[in-house]
Amino acid sequence: MEEGVRTLRVGAVQMESANGDIEGNLERATRFVEEAVERGARLVVLPEFMPTGYIFSKEIWDAAEPREGPTMRWLRETSRRLGVWLGTSYLEAEGEDFYNSFVITGPDGGEAGRVRKQTPAFAEAFFTRGEGGPHLIETALGRIGVGICYENQLAYLPCLMGSGRVDLLLMPHSAPSPMPNPLFPRRAVEEYNRRLRELAPHYARLLGIPAVMVNKCGPWVSPIPGLPFLTQRSSFPGFTCIADSDGTVLAQLEGDEGVVVEEVRLDPTRRKGEVPPPRGRWAFRVPWVMNQFRLIEAAGKTYYRLSHERRRRARRVSSTRVEETHAPERPVHPPRKRRNRGG
Repeated sequence: MEEGVRTLRVGAVQMESANGDIEGNLERATRFVEEAVERGARLVVLPEFMPTGYIFSKEIWDAAEPREGPTMRWLRETSRRLGVWLGTSYLEAEGEDFYNSFVITGPDGGEAGRVRKQTPAFAEAFFTRGEGGPHLIETALGRIGVGICYENQLAYLPCLMGSGRVDLLLMPHSAPSPMPNPLFPRRAVEEYNRRLRELAPHYARLLGIPAVMVNKCGPWVSPIPGLPFLTQRSSFPGFTCIADSDGTVLAQLEGDEGVVVEEVRLDPTRRKGEVPPPRGRWAFRVPWVMNQFRLIEAAGKTYYRLSHERRRRARRVSSTRVEETHAPERPVHPPRKRRNRGG
């Protein structure tokens, strides 16, 4: 093996999560993380908003946490107990704002770093604020790049990853399939799903680094702000995937819960230099109807900025003092299978 070339055994968890059931979702995730570690994973990645759930309504604010809330305690304690690097995102309240924050913790239980989603997707803009940044986390495993769901569709993400010379790309998703409707026809849904399925190998080939795409599975039901006649009744299609640095798909799940664990190659000789910036908004060709997202996002940003309720509720959560408690290492009773009823 050439100097500087390393391998890393990575685990990816595909699971359902129930809206607002932070305790139940974390309990459910524990079993999957333990399975990944038993199979040799040193780094385990879980979906975006794994403990939070996913719904386009103020109900999502009920699942917001302060910076050091239940999810951070779970990440720290599970990493320390299992001796593993662990990452997921949750809805974080800070000051008067809500953020989608992805955090990696290390085997010592310390926080290695966090990345906040820069561009809230579609109706997420009504309920969360974006925050820019390099999207990099420096760890003893290497330099880890993070693209949170929708960000991977946008032109700035491959440029950030290329200029940051990352060793490994993590792509946590909470991405349901759009429901076919007059505004998003079935052909566009099929193209959207195809792009989601091929996302990890696309980025692996583009950047010359391993890419891990993680998504949820299970049913999804959500209202759409401003469109009461268009309640979404769909599902998370899964497609969790680990691709090696040459673009080879090492493992991919379909639509059921599960864990994949594979050894990837961190090879500086494969890593590309700076990536030529794509033209326009998108990182690659997408269904033209996705340009509708921009209108919803613009309306959402305005609503969010003017919302007094958002300010009040975020202040209340972010000022909460979370008592230091220790979650049990294993649930006393096997967790019930919880269906995702709204996100």
